[in-house]
Amino acid sequence: MKTKTLFTCMLALVIAGIFIGTGCAKFRNEIAADGGLIGSYTGDYVVRNDSGGKIMDVWVLHNVMVQSDNHGAGWLFRDQSGDVIHLGGDVKVIRLNTLDTAGKYHEYHAEFETHTYQELYAQK
Repeated sequence: MKTKTLFTCMLALVIAGIFIGTGCAKFRNEIAADGGLIGSYTGDYVVRNDSGGKIMDVWVLHNVMVQSDNHGAGWLFRDQSGDVIHLGGDVKVIRLNTLDTAGKYHEYHAEFETHTYQELYAQK
């Protein structure tokens, strides 16, 4: 029995060593992207949608999951009001580790504004 337990422990250590040694950076990226080691978890995000070189939308989201859209190329998430948003094209998705980055962005939607994002929020 002791031999079997020792063999199992040694095998587990070898497998863990191979896993850590060969895919550590990629593994850490995947954990950060999903919000945890096992499964996917909500987090804070900034999502920016551009068109023609202009910012069309910016969402500053808290406690949500932004994911790739399984039904095509693009992104899928629910905004703070619960509306489901599908995005394609030029999109930047940032999963935030700190809220410092979120403070640099402003919620914006071109269809509700008379000025561009750059006109409203450009650093002067």
